[in-house]
Amino acid sequence: MFNFLVYNKFKERKWKRLSPKKRWKVFQKMEKITAKKVGRPVYEVIPKEWNDGTRGLCVYKEKAIYLNSDFFIQENMQFFGLATLFHEERHAQQHFIVKSKKKLWRFSKAYKWKQNMQAYIQYEGDEKYSYYSMQEVERDANKYALHRLKKFKFRFRKERLYHYTLEEKEKEFDFVKEHAKEELGMFYKFKLFLRNRKERKKNQQ
Repeated sequence: MFNFLVYNKFKERKWKRLSPKKRWKVFQKMEKITAKKVGRPVYEVIPKEWNDGTRGLCVYKEKAIYLNSDFFIQENMQFFGLATLFHEERHAQQHFIVKSKKKLWRFSKAYKWKQNMQAYIQYEGDEKYSYYSMQEVERDANKYALHRLKKFKFRFRKERLYHYTLEEKEKEFDFVKEHAKEELGMFYKFKLFLRNRKERKKNQQ
């Protein structure tokens, strides 16, 4: 199937006519397109109901990407769902690259991802949010998702929901960094480094 036919399904007038099951199929086709382009295994896209604001989750062992069921049910969430899919797909790619290379160059992105994966911090509400949001793998996944979203600017130039989503994701990306400065202070990068190292040592014990 031509990729542009899949992309066009996200346009508002087409999306409204799709059932939740057909919308799921569109997200799954998008995952197949991405996986093929980057040369990694295809993950199964699975709708999941969350009540805590979680938008998505990538589970490597299951080769599964869970997306909030709102993206399939609500009519105006398709581009937020697409951005979330891109984010989780990047996690799948990060994991694939780290696991497929025997030796990683110390100053490479993949090396930083591996270090972070060994000390990954889940946000449980009792931890400072910046320790989660500013992790290497999270920051990279957000940057990647934003980049992928921007590449559709011409195709979705007439879609109001697309422009709204893009603006919100750009604000969110900038906010995370500014919030880290406020939450952790001007030496936030050093604090992030120390926190990551502490977590890695704890996990290696």
